[in-house]
Amino acid sequence: MLLTLFTLTLVVISLQGLQVDFERFEMLLGVDYYNSTLRVRKYNRTVVTLNGTMELLQPLNKSIIVSTALFHSSRGNQQFNHYPVKFPTQDVCEFMNSVYTEYREHLKDVVNLVSENECPIAPRVIIAANDKVFPSHVVPRFFPSGLWKAQAIAWLNDIEVMRFEMIIKAKNDLI
Repeated sequence: MLLTLFTLTLVVISLQGLQVDFERFEMLLGVDYYNSTLRVRKYNRTVVTLNGTMELLQPLNKSIIVSTALFHSSRGNQQFNHYPVKFPTQDVCEFMNSVYTEYREHLKDVVNLVSENECPIAPRVIIAANDKVFPSHVVPRFFPSGLWKAQAIAWLNDIEVMRFEMIIKAKNDLI
């Protein structure tokens, strides 16, 4: 009986999926390096999408170091706690190559994106796909529901030069 209950619990857990939607995307620091018209908008009653462009204003090279931080608000009330999961700290070129390695299929619709292994990264206008829905399956199933805030921070000679923040809402499909 206990084995049957355990198996049933594993089946239910494995069937659980997260619905993930964009809440906000904004640049907090870095107007000398980056300009953006990216915005989150309600596409229809049930779908939230990301639209806009990103403009790199200066070349980026291996002297720019990128780190990440992840925060979680279990109640969805903007009271975030630091979550101990992050991408490794890397230079901007290695970071972009990691993004290509992990998320290549989700970058197909992005126009004028940095080429894989391109370094230094030349200034350009990058056009995000119109009405890009968040790819929910990239979020591991074990992540709890709630609001998630992801920050990417760029450093040059130990001085913070850029900071981006994306907030997403994750909710369990079965609840």
